[in-house]
Amino acid sequence: MDRKLLTGLQVTLGFLLGVALNVVVFQAGLLLAYFLRSSTAQWIHQGLMIAPGAIQLIYQIPLILFLRLRRHRGLALGVILAASVYALLNALFLWLAMSGKVDL
Repeated sequence: MDRKLLTGLQVTLGFLLGVALNVVVFQAGLLLAYFLRSSTAQWIHQGLMIAPGAIQLIYQIPLILFLRLRRHRGLALGVILAASVYALLNALFLWLAMSGKVDL
């Protein structure tokens, strides 16, 4: 198999892994906030809406380091790309919410 194709496939799989992690963690946080229905739930909801980048660092950095140590550089690059896209989308929606164009 061609080396470039293998690397492209690994980056794609890493990107899909990163997207799946972001979706699962975000949905888990929303479900947790829904079931708690307390001041803690309000804190979780605000954390998910205001500081998703900080929450994302908690689970993305160890995964990236683990993949790099296992010499899966293509997968690690894909996860980094997914984390970057997620962070940019969060910054966009936070800017829209702060400007009053979207009500969260």
